[in-house]
Amino acid sequence: MTREELKQKRLNEENEKIESLKGKQINEDQKNWFRGTHQWKDFRDTFENAGVKKFKNGKEKPIKAVDPFTLNPLKKGWQLHHCDLDSRNYTNLIKEHFLALNPQSHDFLHWAYTQMCKDKDFIKRFEDALNMMYEINGGKDVKDFK
Repeated sequence: MTREELKQKRLNEENEKIESLKGKQINEDQKNWFRGTHQWKDFRDTFENAGVKKFKNGKEKPIKAVDPFTLNPLKKGWQLHHCDLDSRNYTNLIKEHFLALNPQSHDFLHWAYTQMCKDKDFIKRFEDALNMMYEINGGKDVKDFK
């Protein structure tokens, strides 16, 4: 068997296993395995760049995608967040169901979502607290007071 045939065979086996997981509740080990597949890595790569900047000399440079909360470019170690938390849908790669986030934003999103699920008014109270701090401090950041 040639190297290319062997590669294709492994890819077919991987795809068969992915198909066998569709619609089933999967555990953390299966999620970790899935995130190591070609299908997941190729899908994840589609989030890394927001487009291409073209220069007059004909050269092109990818424009780094940004974290939707901070609007900062995605850093090394950025994470692709599944908005659909049902593990039966874990292998459904629907682009609109994912967010590319920097690690701190990802952790914050999980924390805030957990709080909101306990009490929907959490978001309003959180926003009120942020607005109060903004008014008291004249819109200055913590760094401005050091």
